[in-house]
Amino acid sequence: MVNVQPYPIDPILTPYIRMIWTLDLSFTGEPFDLRMTADCYPHLVIRCENAVKGLWQPEEGLVPVACLKGISTHSRMYKMSVNYSHIAVSFYPNGIKNIFGIDAHETVNHLIEAEYLFPDAVIERIILAPSHHDRAALLNSALIHMLRQRNPRPDKRTADFLFNHKEAYYKKLGEYNISERQFERLFYRDVGLSPSFYKRLYTFEETLATIRNGAVNSLTELAYGFGYADQAHFCREFKMFTGESASAFIRKDRIHEDNGAVQRPDGIGHLIGASL
Repeated sequence: MVNVQPYPIDPILTPYIRMIWTLDLSFTGEPFDLRMTADCYPHLVIRCENAVKGLWQPEEGLVPVACLKGISTHSRMYKMSVNYSHIAVSFYPNGIKNIFGIDAHETVNHLIEAEYLFPDAVIERIILAPSHHDRAALLNSALIHMLRQRNPRPDKRTADFLFNHKEAYYKKLGEYNISERQFERLFYRDVGLSPSFYKRLYTFEETLATIRNGAVNSLTELAYGFGYADQAHFCREFKMFTGESASAFIRKDRIHEDNGAVQRPDGIGHLIGASL
């Protein structure tokens, strides 16, 4: 059984954080392959006490118990134990820069040990907390503390583009009163990608959320609905970001849903960034 559960976010954090959520797995058998997809949202993932050794990469070994995962531009394969639990924070693309003060491009396609980013013993308290509710409360408090210490001044142009990038690009540059080259440097610092690649990754996220929310009638309809030139273009892009074909991904996802293996609240869609 796979159970996904969201938790409240303090209003102070909502400009920087999309969601705090937990993942609990309970199966029998051997560790299984977990294919993480590309993802335009950075994550902080903290495994719980009973899952300290529950996630690893076949060639690189154990993943840190608490890690900051930057934006991912390609899929990556992991191994996961059949009994597993973590709490995670899904950040907006500029959240890493504003909360932790790290230039976002330094985190893209990287896992960073989160223990060094937080005050002493915070991570340990979260790992050992008696419930997910307590972990969520501790995470909110720790992130608010860090935000207040830094007192960031988010660049309004970057923040605006994250949500309004579907408008004409040069029109947006005119609104921002900035040259294309200057904006690309700014966006790369705050988000870690070029504006054009971010748009591609965001569109992929939208298609994946649509698939996960069960609103797909055909791949052709999906492709044209999200502005791809044709189905072939969509399928190439999807395979690059997930490591498998769209039809195989949808079939696998539906099988898990139909047999009741995945439990997630309505509307969560693509949240865990993985093909389960």
